[in-house]
Amino acid sequence: MLAASNFVGTPRSALGMIHGVSTRPWKDTVVTVAQPEVRAAAGALRGRLESDVVVFKGIPFAEPPARFAAPQPVEAWDGTRDAVSYGPPPPQSGLLGVDALSQSAEGWLTVNVWTPDPGANLPVMVWIQGGGYLFGTSGRPEYDGGRLARDGGVVVVTFNYRVGIEGFAQIDGAPANRGLLDQLAALEWVRDNIGAFGGAPDQVTVFGQSAGAGSVAALLAMPRAAGLFRRAIVQSMPGTFFRPELAADVAGVLAASLGLKPGELATVAPGELPAVGDAVMARIGRFGDRWGPAAHRGVLLAPVVDGSTLRTDPWQALAGGAAREVDLIVGHVRHEQRLFALIDGILGRITRNRRRSRWTCSRPAPTAPPRTARPAAVRRSCTSGSTPTGCSGCRPCTSPRRTPGASTCTS
Repeated sequence: MLAASNFVGTPRSALGMIHGVSTRPWKDTVVTVAQPEVRAAAGALRGRLESDVVVFKGIPFAEPPARFAAPQPVEAWDGTRDAVSYGPPPPQSGLLGVDALSQSAEGWLTVNVWTPDPGANLPVMVWIQGGGYLFGTSGRPEYDGGRLARDGGVVVVTFNYRVGIEGFAQIDGAPANRGLLDQLAALEWVRDNIGAFGGAPDQVTVFGQSAGAGSVAALLAMPRAAGLFRRAIVQSMPGTFFRPELAADVAGVLAASLGLKPGELATVAPGELPAVGDAVMARIGRFGDRWGPAAHRGVLLAPVVDGSTLRTDPWQALAGGAAREVDLIVGHVRHEQRLFALIDGILGRITRNRRRSRWTCSRPAPTAPPRTARPAAVRRSCTSGSTPTGCSGCRPCTSPRRTPGASTCTS
């Protein structure tokens, strides 16, 4: 609850009241205290008033995790904790220079809340930022939730989750999809705490763009996420979800670039790992025959269909009835590909041959008429990204390391 001694609300307009109930409660209350306080499950928090919106930043939703471990619930604290600045970003890729945002601190798992009326029961919108699963932090100016909260009459939540090798690499002995586990922990925090900030825990919308949209799609398919949100918005979702074999091979290449095995990556400082990923990204085109569409699309890391955290890809999950109680909006950003062309250094220089090559490697595999199955020793199937049709245009595996008798490429 909001501490009574630290919150002053006055009616803004009697015309907005019908039978004593406000039709737009966030418009009928003026917060006049500069340092409002709330009591969350783990302890008291002191926020700040910014442009008629109460803001709390850098709230821990989980303890700093052990290396490559699942997030653990945050421990309670004594006294009142200041929540007026963003938490430290997780280690970031150097793409677009965002690695400059990284800090040595490891308390990455924090949430931020904007609320127009802490005493109301408003819908909640939880934003998951993108960044190719390689970078992304909730503290960027474009993710400020103040205007949406103030004009939309909603409680806005943003948060950090582990990206890059820390969050998505397949590490021996570690849980897969640690970045998704962070997102689950953040949504569980919302469920347990958002009422103290004026939000309705049964009116949560999760929305994201690019890798954030891929994360939302993964959450729709994850049994543990059931009931944590009622609506979802998926904007410009990347279609790549790795099978364990591919994820393990990518991790092997990442570790081998340091002369290590994947299980030994924990010996490398977190701040040094993004550069390892960037070095492999710079030559990812060389792995086209080995990693298929993932390499052609420049996708180094992605959610892994590991059979546990993520049992199947979103298309199969939704077709099977998962998240049928969740309202879903799907869209795309019209010119998003220009960003990837900029990253690849080909903006304005895309030739006809390059377009044809990209289309060939990205289009769904053609449907062939039924025919007699070939012997298992020569049967091949895709080990890259899953799509509604299964394989996303993979070429047959030509690696000499294909395991005889296996139905998948193991190179």
